[in-house]
Amino acid sequence: MKSIAIYNDRVRRSLIDPEEKLKLQKENCAFHIMMTSNLNHTIKDKLGLATLIANFDNFHEDNDPYGEHDWLSLDFDNEKIFVKFDYYDRELEHRSENPEDLSKTIRVLTVMLAIDY
Repeated sequence: MKSIAIYNDRVRRSLIDPEEKLKLQKENCAFHIMMTSNLNHTIKDKLGLATLIANFDNFHEDNDPYGEHDWLSLDFDNEKIFVKFDYYDRELEHRSENPEDLSKTIRVLTVMLAIDY
């Protein structure tokens, strides 16, 4: 498995596992978790959604053609939810030139309603 997928899985797991979050920080894996305001106002059970995202493991060629575990489409609370990773440089100005290089990359995990995409 690519290191991109491994770190993406771990960042997702950190949504519900504070120890994983600390381990990532010690390894210099920088990340931000974002949610759209529309999702924030629509979804009441944030912990339930975070748990679903953190535990998702149904990746296959149809929904993950590059093997990076960087995109999810989920149904939750009668809503279609999209979850995606983007990779930026450490200044958050440009795309990361190498998402596998933790010293040059900040992962941004965005959780949104499908209508926000």
